[in-house]
Amino acid sequence: MRVEYDDVEIEDDLRVTHQGELFTGEVVERSPQGQVIAVTTYFKGMEDGLSAEWYPSGERKAEGSAHYGMAVGVHEEWHRDGNPAARVEFDDQGKLISRQRWAEDGTPIKN
Repeated sequence: MRVEYDDVEIEDDLRVTHQGELFTGEVVERSPQGQVIAVTTYFKGMEDGLSAEWYPSGERKAEGSAHYGMAVGVHEEWHRDGNPAARVEFDDQGKLISRQRWAEDGTPIKN
């Protein structure tokens, strides 16, 4: 199931519900002009699976995965020009493995 961001509720414990039930599926967020700027996957109300974000102009902004609300695997972010902004890797239990960041000109930023 795919629903719009405005059609879900975020509870105090950060679980997402749709029509009063814990939500399983994709939540789509749109810019004021109607372009898709984010898609997040949920399972039983918790972020679980792939998520992606785009700048309103269409360039990719971020991608990553979660397992039952916990960041796992590689998460990447990009500057508007397409150059890498960040790369963060987590193990299967959500423990940080590595983090790299870059300025818009491509210069590495110390963590």
